[in-house]
Amino acid sequence: MKNLQDVLLGDRQAPHEDGIVLLLVLTILVVLSGAAIWAAKATLSTEQVATNFRRNVVAQELAELALRYCEDGVMKSDTFLIILPLPLDAASGAMPQAWSNLANWITSPSQVNTVPAAQLQDALGASPATAPVCMIEEMRLVPIDMQRVQGFLITARGFSQDYQEASDGAITSGTDAWVQSMIRF
Repeated sequence: MKNLQDVLLGDRQAPHEDGIVLLLVLTILVVLSGAAIWAAKATLSTEQVATNFRRNVVAQELAELALRYCEDGVMKSDTFLIILPLPLDAASGAMPQAWSNLANWITSPSQVNTVPAAQLQDALGASPATAPVCMIEEMRLVPIDMQRVQGFLITARGFSQDYQEASDGAITSGTDAWVQSMIRF
């Protein structure tokens, strides 16, 4: 009785097989596995970029919310806000500098205004882990037409949901955003 190979090939000899098909299949499998791993890493990297972008946007929006809070308070002359006076020895037109010292934000919380939780709840529907803050500094502006011009430099900080800082103010996780505005009248 003849086997199937003999029937199909007739009198011809069976071709000599060197395992080339196996080698070709293994090569294709390695290439496809590498492509799949690269695609997974690219997806993970894109997700991390999107997450960081979202954190920055949230921090920026919270900083702008705090800025608006302090601007409204200054415009309404609310007495509950903390306003830092310009040092007496400051020259006319000199810019306030308290905002630029990180220690003023950390060790002297009596110098900053925190946006109330109720206002955050109204604006966001939730309270962030770290409430945004703002600092209001008085400016001594050059008089215009012999009239004293009053001005304020307002600096605000917003924080991402995962924001944490060390005791010296260094950020250990998350991000913060800073915005400033000047009001004069």
